[in-house]
Amino acid sequence: MSATPTVESLHAQWVAAFNAHDLDRHMALYMEDAMLFGAVDELQDGRTAIRTYFGGRGPDVRVKSYPMPKVRQVSADVAITAGHVDFADGDTPDPYRMTWVLVRRDGNWRIAQHHGSRRRGA
Repeated sequence: MSATPTVESLHAQWVAAFNAHDLDRHMALYMEDAMLFGAVDELQDGRTAIRTYFGGRGPDVRVKSYPMPKVRQVSADVAITAGHVDFADGDTPDPYRMTWVLVRRDGNWRIAQHHGSRRRGA
């Protein structure tokens, strides 16, 4: 399991795993029972469904820019984030809004809930 003792380390590892198309490393950053709403209407419920969702992206899809999002610590072991991420499919930009609910277990942050939606007018 990847060590993610800070939200910043989780964020950096998420971008690196996404851009490497490394599904094993990427999925290790999600809780087993995580949920994701992404670019499709269906809720991805559980790590297996989330893996299938991300496994379906094209080979040229990457994070072009994802500055550290705003972080709010809800409790010692729960945090929420909100920010903008610019994906790209080759040269085609695909700007998103992204939120995460994070839970810290055994000293490591993991994504419990992930929501991404396309930005309008960006």
